[in-house]
Amino acid sequence: MDDTLLDGLTAMQAGWPAVCAGVAPALGCDPEALRLAIRREAMEFWKDESLVGHWRLNLDGAREHIVRAALVAESLDASLARKIAVDYKASHRQHLRLFDDAIETLEAVRAAGFAVGLITNGDAPLQRDKIERFDLARHMDVIVIEGEFGAGKPARAVFEHALAAVRAEPAQAWHVGDNLYADIAGAQQVGIHAVWLHRDRLEIEPGAPALPDRTIAHLGELRQALGA
Repeated sequence: MDDTLLDGLTAMQAGWPAVCAGVAPALGCDPEALRLAIRREAMEFWKDESLVGHWRLNLDGAREHIVRAALVAESLDASLARKIAVDYKASHRQHLRLFDDAIETLEAVRAAGFAVGLITNGDAPLQRDKIERFDLARHMDVIVIEGEFGAGKPARAVFEHALAAVRAEPAQAWHVGDNLYADIAGAQQVGIHAVWLHRDRLEIEPGAPALPDRTIAHLGELRQALGA
């Protein structure tokens, strides 16, 4: 869902500058320097998802931890970490939008006779809020949320549960996602055709956790591949 159907990156790129600009006077710092410090700490924190995956169920806590680390590294008042994290969450939600090709793709694929499932990591209230706000449930035959199911991608059980719900065998299924670790490696271990969606902004770096079976830039390519 995130960065596949919903444009979380653009929301992030809009949210952090605004939040940093708002708090910079109180901190007595340059807002761009603060934004870069937070980005640096976030990249360090999330660089090995296998070690910090449990934080997906507490993104508020993870965000506050990252901001606090950035403030400490820049010798700034760390007591503002929670406020900055809370303000960013609100800003990100405000700026979050569906990709232009999301709904038309879901409608076209279902109209072509395919079952459609949504598998998303994260805590249940956060992900359910997105599903409800953007009216995604009506397009889905099954929804698997990490915080509700008790496991998240790349765990085998997540994919196997979704397959069972739509009565499909792995060889019949395609999984589309942007995350090489959670989406591509997770789907492939079950035998599902793994489609990596990069939207012209992601690259496969050396040492990637998996290589996709198929690569697409936009969901229109998925419709074409499926004949939908």
